[in-house]
This record gives sequence, structure tokens and C-alpha cells, in this order.
Amino acid sequence: MLLFRLISWMPFWILYFLSDIMAFFAQHIFQYRKAMIIKNLFNAFPEKSKEEINKIKSSYYRNLTDVAIETFKLMSISREKLTRRVRILNIEVLNDYYDKELSVIVTTSHLCNWEWILGVNSIHAKAHIDAVYQQIKNQFFEKLMFKIRSRFGATPVEKNQIFRESLKKRNIPHIVALVADQSPPLYDENIIWTKFLNQDTVFYAGMSRMANSFNWPVVYVEMRRIKRGYYEIEFQEICETPGKAKGTEIIRLYAKMLEESIRKAPNCWLWSHNRWKRQKN
Repeated sequence: MLLFRLISWMPFWILYFLSDIMAFFAQHIFQYRKAMIIKNLFNAFPEKSKEEINKIKSSYYRNLTDVAIETFKLMSISREKLTRRVRILNIEVLNDYYDKELSVIVTTSHLCNWEWILGVNSIHAKAHIDAVYQQIKNQFFEKLMFKIRSRFGATPVEKNQIFRESLKKRNIPHIVALVADQSPPLYDENIIWTKFLNQDTVFYAGMSRMANSFNWPVVYVEMRRIKRGYYEIEFQEICETPGKAKGTEIIRLYAKMLEESIRKAPNCWLWSHNRWKRQKN
């Protein structure tokens, strides 16, 4: 833990220098998940040339290592510095729901730095945030990430416990924050298939199940990298009245919004993840 804290105390210019070195080794020496990245990119963007795909792949490695060092920086960065580096364009979308005494589900993806989204919104949102996460098997990193995610006041809640926790707080205005682009196992009964990035893709249906069960609105948050180490985020409403929406509609709208975000900055999404390991029968 001390090692990562020491790393987090380093100035950004040193951290990004280290990130460049890490990206070089990941791409050229270890060729980290190179085949997976290229396969995912070609399948998602069949219209792009080999040169375009290779350019996205090269830029992706630096995005990956930048996100890693920026995440560790959350251990020591001040509220003021994080706020300067992540500009929220319309926090009133969330705060208006709180003023109306309504809870809201806020969903994002592995695009740019999702950990910084949680950190900056924990500072600026009026409502308390329950951040849904998947438990890490390695106990050291489980404790490390719990500490990072809760530093500015959010409460990390393991994904299998979030429905129970939400039931307890159904009458208390709060935010349920989740990253909804993971690949669920096919034996999970709460799954939905939809077209995403040119492919049949399976999504967890838990977000729509919660929204419909509690009649909570769903908001998508898009993060954009302005320049290295600086971002802006914008909220877009997916569904204001979930009780009137079909279970699949919320997921399909989320997938459509996410695809639009990815196409604007394809190097910023998590291509090294085996997102399409599950195939539709």
C-alpha cells in the first residue's frame, strides 16, 4: 500500500513519463493482449483500414496506462486539483433529482477514466453515491480499490448486494453509480442481447431491473478527454420514468449512447477486455 501511495504523491509530469514507458513496454515488448485488441477493433469498425486500426491500437496503450496511473493518483490528489482536471458540464441533472427527493441510477462505461468520474461526482453531487463494483479476488487490490473509491465519500457496494442495499434506501434520495459495459455470464438470468459496435452483445439487465423495480430515472454519463490529464463529463438522461419503459429499452438506449461515445474517441475504450467472449446461440 505504501508503494502505491508514494507513486500517487509524484507530480503528474513524472507519472505521465512513467505512463509513456509502461505503454511502450506493453505495446512493443510484452505486446499485451495485442491479438485481442486488434480483433475487437476490426470487428467493431469493419469500415476502417488496417492503418487506422493500428493507429487506434497504439493510442489505446497510452490511454490504458494513463488511466492506471491516474487511478493511483486518487489516493492523494486534493479535491481542488481533481475538480480542476475534471469539469462537470451539467451537475444540475443529478442535483435536481435530489432536490425533488428522487434517487437516480447513473451509468457509465470503461471509457476514459471511470474512477475519476466517481471521485469528482462524490465531491459535487448533493446525494450520497453507492458505487457498484465487482469484488477483486486478490485481497490486497480489493482493499486498495475500496480505499480509492471511497476516498471522497462514496460507498462501494458489491454488485450482488446492491439490490438489497437499494431496497433499504428506497425512500432516501441517493445515487446508484455503475459501470454497465461488462460481459455477464450466459447462465445469469438477468441478461439482455442487443446490437453494439456491429455485433450481437450481451449486457447485464440489472440496471433496468432496478430502475423498473424502484421507478428510478436512469442517467448516462459521458467522459471526454480534453487533453492529457484533463476531462469533461456530461450527463444525458436515458429514461425519466422507468416504470413505463420495457426492460430491454433502457439497456438498448444505454448501448446506443455508449457506442456514439466510443466512435468519437475509439482509443479511450477498454479494447483489451474480452468483451465478446459470449456468443449468441
